[in-house]
Amino acid sequence: MFGLWPKSRPVEEAQPEQPGTSKSAKQAVKVENKPPETPNAEGSRSAWKLKTSAETPDPEEEYSMYRVNNAGLYKATFFSNIGSFLFGIAMGWSAGAEQSVMHKRSYGYTPSGLEWNYVCILLTLGAMFWCLPTGFLLRWCGCKRTILAQLLPNTLGWCLTAWGQDINMLYAGRFILGMCGGAHCVAVPIYSAEISSVRKRGIMGVCFYGACIVGVFYSFLISSFLEIRKVNLINLILVLLGLLQFLMPETPAYYVKRRKLDRAENSLRLLRGKHYNVNNEMARLTRDPTMSEHDQHQHPRQGFKYQEVRRSLARVLVLAVFHKLCGSYVFIFYSYELVRCLTLPHPLAAGLGVPALVGFLVCMCLVERMGRKHLLIVCSAIMFFATVVIGIGFKLFLENGGDILPWVTFICMPVFVGAYTAGLGTLTWLLTVELLVPPMRPLGCSIAATVNWLCASLAIFWYSSLKLVCQPYLFLVFAIIAVITLLFSLAFIPETRGMSSRKIQHRLGKQKVSFSA
Repeated sequence: MFGLWPKSRPVEEAQPEQPGTSKSAKQAVKVENKPPETPNAEGSRSAWKLKTSAETPDPEEEYSMYRVNNAGLYKATFFSNIGSFLFGIAMGWSAGAEQSVMHKRSYGYTPSGLEWNYVCILLTLGAMFWCLPTGFLLRWCGCKRTILAQLLPNTLGWCLTAWGQDINMLYAGRFILGMCGGAHCVAVPIYSAEISSVRKRGIMGVCFYGACIVGVFYSFLISSFLEIRKVNLINLILVLLGLLQFLMPETPAYYVKRRKLDRAENSLRLLRGKHYNVNNEMARLTRDPTMSEHDQHQHPRQGFKYQEVRRSLARVLVLAVFHKLCGSYVFIFYSYELVRCLTLPHPLAAGLGVPALVGFLVCMCLVERMGRKHLLIVCSAIMFFATVVIGIGFKLFLENGGDILPWVTFICMPVFVGAYTAGLGTLTWLLTVELLVPPMRPLGCSIAATVNWLCASLAIFWYSSLKLVCQPYLFLVFAIIAVITLLFSLAFIPETRGMSSRKIQHRLGKQKVSFSA
């Protein structure tokens, strides 16, 4: 039903040559294995093959053949990430609102410490709950409609958060906001990958996490100056920005799946410019599938029988676990408590959003120059040294006190946040899409996002219930995870910069453990 190609015999995978086979016999076998084409020139793959006399060029060559106007691509990326920005606001809201809700009775009721922990955890549980259903929505109605479908629940979530009369309404609001965020974690990275050329895929892909970081920073900043009721009202008004998402085009790949080739061509021209020659890119989108691609399109679960798919998903899941257990959420949800433990001024906690923004800009500038693998390795090393210094600083300060140690410890916190954002934090979402073959992305990305937010829920529950936030040995655990991330990146993460999906899968199918950067 959702297949990209008709139920005809797919192109066979390459077979080893038999000795004594003549050239004419090889050509006859090649023609025999080719699936029959529909004679209809309107909306068929053969129509696009007639438009290009030569073979489909590499995406890099194709990009340089024609003058491309990327204004449409930039606008589509901006519109699609509005929901990511709103989710970032929801993530940062709990840290900025804690003082106002717990001590100033801004809601007319004062939650207990345990209830406030539930407020934090329910956002991540909502994200975890809605990731898998989002994968099925993507196959059914595409990225654009899935993103637009989150507007109504997003509005409802902020209404419950702003005007909740008791703690249960606040619980419901946070859970619904988490569901919307989980949907964006699956849909937006896939959308960015499908609308981008190979050269722009990295920069456009990192914008998802960058929008989340901007939302967190905005939430920290506005909570430092305004009362929580006004903050909630402003956040509710910002949801109206989601109406701009109606202006973004659907991905060309989705239209090709639905056999709407005219719409796919129009979508490409919106993204690349109205004078862009779409023939070569359309020929690439409508090329004949291999046996594995055919199986994955017909039924994604069949993709798991292929080695490269299993390897891709395994790497993506490991990155998802490291993404949330490396300590990042301590600095997001418990930044004010960390500053309080060090007896430093309270507004400094909001300043932790600045290095996150700087880290995102660094990642955006280097992701297509330095490459994903090298950037991930360097940032993991910086995270290791920063967490070691933070752990030692907390231990010495809690035992001996002092005036200089708190500042030395605090200075390393922005270093960690910046390195995390430039590396593991941002690149995890980009690599999740790049390492998975396109037919497996809705299912694979939803599984990875579910594991990601499950680990986030467990981490927050662990930090809060055991009161480990200011314990020195907690940062030793983060340092160990940073080292494991570095070694894992060296051994198992391939470089994906400038490579098409088919080339990435070919490299994964042949890759062995290699500790080379």
